[in-house]
Amino acid sequence: MEVINKILDDYTDYCHQKLTEEFGTFSLGTYDPIYLYQRYKCRIIDKRPRIALEASGLSVPQIYQSAYQEIISDIENGSDLKKYQSRNLKKLDYDDDMLSHWGIQHFHLGQIIEDDGYVKRSGDLLFIHFAETNAHILGFFNHGAWVDLEIIEILHENWPQELAVFRSESNTTHLTESDYKALRKKNANANVTVQDGKEYLNPGMGVTANGAPFCAVLNSDKMIFMFNRAFELIRENIVLILESDHEQRTSETITIGIEIVDSTRSVAYHIKETGFKFTLPS
Repeated sequence: MEVINKILDDYTDYCHQKLTEEFGTFSLGTYDPIYLYQRYKCRIIDKRPRIALEASGLSVPQIYQSAYQEIISDIENGSDLKKYQSRNLKKLDYDDDMLSHWGIQHFHLGQIIEDDGYVKRSGDLLFIHFAETNAHILGFFNHGAWVDLEIIEILHENWPQELAVFRSESNTTHLTESDYKALRKKNANANVTVQDGKEYLNPGMGVTANGAPFCAVLNSDKMIFMFNRAFELIRENIVLILESDHEQRTSETITIGIEIVDSTRSVAYHIKETGFKFTLPS
């Protein structure tokens, strides 16, 4: 009996479908759908309720009070936050440098939702660091603050545990905002040092040579490894799996594929010849 692996083929089709839903007809260029989908997902904030935590001394300008409260409400309710993000999300090859390097999202503060589903652009921006269960509200900054070291300083002073995993002891030369701006233009990564001398690797994990977030490569490799490992587990236990399949096999091959259910974030494996579905222990 031959067991054929079509799991990655199915996942590739899934990624292509998700990209088509978001961007319409698009060109793969030199990349595969798995990588492009993971690159896109690096920019997206998962819809889940989070606790909004404000940095010490945060002051909300009166002009943005209502917009700010709406953002906080949407964060705490787990609503879709895409409308507050950059319209550049509509571009498949868009990379948010500040997010890629420092892990910081920027939100627009308009209250009118325009025809394309994004809020009206605002003069200032709200900078936020998102974790699994919390959203760290850093402050209000202008559109030119992409390398403002105060942003990392605020995160360091208020939530140092979020940066602990990136701690470095390389003792590199302290860089200025102009240095960071120049390096980002070259798609170069650089550690960041705060005022008390503590040094961190890129809290956003940095970028690759093409300017894309490193997490896109990491997550793509992770998915491929996970699905290949799942197939090995299935092949090792195929006899037990087939004993649970009440359909009569008529072929000498068994083809394994997957189905992904977005609503439950679950993966079901299936035997293509019979349609039998099953899951693996997590």
